[in-house]
Amino acid sequence: MVLRDRGDDPAGAVRWPPPVAHLRGIAGDLHRRISGAGGKNPSRRVSGLEVAFRGGRPDTAVADPPRGHRPDPPPRFRPDPLSMVTDCGARGDPGVILNWRWMMKAFPIPVVLVVLIGSLALPAQETLPPYHWANRYLEYLKVRGYLPELWVINRPYERQEIAQYLLETDWEDAALPAQEREMLRILLREFAPEVRMVEATAGKDGGRLLRRALDMLQAELLPETVSPRIKAGGFAEGQLSRSREAGVALGQGAVHPQLGLFWKNMLTVYHNSRIFNRADSTYIGGEFAGLRAYVEQGYAAFRRPWLRVKFGRDFMQIGPGRTGQLLISDNSRPFDMYSVRLGTRFLQFSFWGFMLNRRSVGNPDFTQFGTVANRYLNGHRVSLNLGNRVFLGVSEVVMYGGPNRGWELGFMNPIGIYYAHNVNVRSEPGGAEGNILLSFDWDLYLFPDWEIYGEFLVDDFQIEKKTVGDLEPNELGLIAGVNWARPLGLVGGLVNVEYVQVRNRTYNVALRDWEKYLHRNRVIGYALGNNFERWQGSVTYWLRPDASLRLVVDLVRQGEGSVAGPFNTDFMNATLEEGYDEPFPFGVVERTFQLGVEGFYRPHPLANITAGVGLIDIGNYRHREGADFSDVTLRASVWVQWSRLWSR
Repeated sequence: MVLRDRGDDPAGAVRWPPPVAHLRGIAGDLHRRISGAGGKNPSRRVSGLEVAFRGGRPDTAVADPPRGHRPDPPPRFRPDPLSMVTDCGARGDPGVILNWRWMMKAFPIPVVLVVLIGSLALPAQETLPPYHWANRYLEYLKVRGYLPELWVINRPYERQEIAQYLLETDWEDAALPAQEREMLRILLREFAPEVRMVEATAGKDGGRLLRRALDMLQAELLPETVSPRIKAGGFAEGQLSRSREAGVALGQGAVHPQLGLFWKNMLTVYHNSRIFNRADSTYIGGEFAGLRAYVEQGYAAFRRPWLRVKFGRDFMQIGPGRTGQLLISDNSRPFDMYSVRLGTRFLQFSFWGFMLNRRSVGNPDFTQFGTVANRYLNGHRVSLNLGNRVFLGVSEVVMYGGPNRGWELGFMNPIGIYYAHNVNVRSEPGGAEGNILLSFDWDLYLFPDWEIYGEFLVDDFQIEKKTVGDLEPNELGLIAGVNWARPLGLVGGLVNVEYVQVRNRTYNVALRDWEKYLHRNRVIGYALGNNFERWQGSVTYWLRPDASLRLVVDLVRQGEGSVAGPFNTDFMNATLEEGYDEPFPFGVVERTFQLGVEGFYRPHPLANITAGVGLIDIGNYRHREGADFSDVTLRASVWVQWSRLWSR
């Protein structure tokens, strides 16, 4: 590269990096300033430059700059802050002058992106799918206190983020139980590619732990390179189930080819497809030769310590619930999105926009504008971490759309308040109203080995009682749960108890049916939809670092109706004087009791096996009074994975 002042003669251009002789001159000057000429033969480190002196003059100069640092250029180089000269070919070419002020006026967004990408110096990001086996380990180790900075309320996790936190944990501490130490090592092996790409570790022992991790993995850090690193591979899932009622064994499988490109440890382009043979009744998509497929994850992303930007398709989960989340859960198919997160490990502000699947207009009052509705979901969120003990989050989302509708800039504004914009836009001709939901979530680690968490959702809350429509019952949701690790001193044990309640009509709407809280026929929030309450308790015991048993007891009471179904308006038949009240759950209540045992075994770093047996008993089956159903199901599944990382 050739650097020069704008307007200088090309012949006087200063080359970078400077010749070795010039470096020696700088080193000698530094030595004379610090120790004086004619001193003894000291060896000093000055600004990252290791210099050995003999007889008061430099003998050798070994460049040893900190990572990402380049020594200052010679004093005569004073670049114009509004221009930059880059080499377009061989050394000595005049180069091209780029006037940044003019470029910002002509191409503001591309220039900002180029500047941001060019300034990044942190590892790239690849997200961990919610169904990945590593989440079992992360849940237990998080409650045990090994990964204190991991945000359970903001998921999915990033693989590089997990690797960073693992390298901040002294997994070789002699005080750790041997089983938990080996569990940490299993995770280190899984995230070995990310460990090899890590650039810096936090904490005073970060360097030592990184070296120990690399020794254990028998690997080395990947060298810095201008060429992109490529990660290719995939994983496959296979499951066989047999129920007493069906009497036949059903097999299903899925293959996930993966490809990731990581440029200078700062930009990620990632792809993960899902190819499978069986689909449930909610599936939207084509079929060929008995197979179905779609892109599960496909995005470009980059980040800085205070900034993360993503564009493409990926999962999103908000809230700490273990059986699901109320606002945005992993029940839905992944979202086509843009998302931005600003902040640090202490305070984060994020905003996003989803383009959801189109839906037919069901209300005849709106078909005059079109028969197909576009659908969008915008949201913003503030998350707070207080000493790795208290994690809090507040979110607001809005679902909107309609025939021939596009993005609403008032809802795309991350700093605005959606509720205020929604109230004001109602008075505009053709204004784009939306359905707004609020959520508050918490994840507390106030005592060793204990986690107390929850989420509260507000879809609609009636304050005034002026019209019959104000008699509509409040539409709310609640998750409250607790995790207890090492119960009664049992190493490897984890007890979980969780209660969930979602009121009738939550996630549903009366008029603009494109605002139903659905994406590709699946509820964006909690999987069971609305009008239910659920109690679940589970006990997990790790028999050894690579094997666990889990006992689950689950009870669900669910009333009639669904998010996709019609909006119940029984309250409109009441009067203000008599008011309106309804039981919860509403309608004929279906009661489902399940008892199950599941075993997990990881015999090889590239494979794991899961097997289980479950008993299910349903009363008022399908909301028919007196109808009962019971069954016993056996399931076995296999997970096989492979990946390889190339770097030049």
